[in-house]
Amino acid sequence: MRKSKRFRSKAFTLIELLIAIAVAALVISGVFMSLINSMVLDSYNQNFTVAMNIARAKLENVFNQRNGFANISSSSGILTANVNHLDGAWRIDVTDVQGAGDDSELKNIKVAICWKDRRGRIIGDCRDSDGDGVLEWIPGQSDSPCSVETSIAKR
Repeated sequence: MRKSKRFRSKAFTLIELLIAIAVAALVISGVFMSLINSMVLDSYNQNFTVAMNIARAKLENVFNQRNGFANISSSSGILTANVNHLDGAWRIDVTDVQGAGDDSELKNIKVAICWKDRRGRIIGDCRDSDGDGVLEWIPGQSDSPCSVETSIAKR
């Protein structure tokens, strides 16, 4: 028996269509994951840039105190989104390089910034100990992906 021309169509079978849909779904999901990942990285980079600018400004404030060199000391504070465009905390660690006394001619200055991102994840060595949204540094630690460190000499 011969098959008529009517049954020999050049259309795709159901299995071929399902395979094509599965491949297309994998490609589209990969593109969406890449897009979402780039948006998360963009948000992190924006926050990092703001944090780095704040750290540089804090370091500049320390440089402006150089005429009161003996008064330069460690300090810390809070960052708020409405003032600093970032919810977080800053910390300045000051150590004498050439001895432990006040007559040291050189000080090492480290400014570190930690912040909370959009998803509530804390970047840096800070914590929200009482749940009020205000970050504080973990005692004994001041590591952060955003830190500036330099040494300054007495004038």
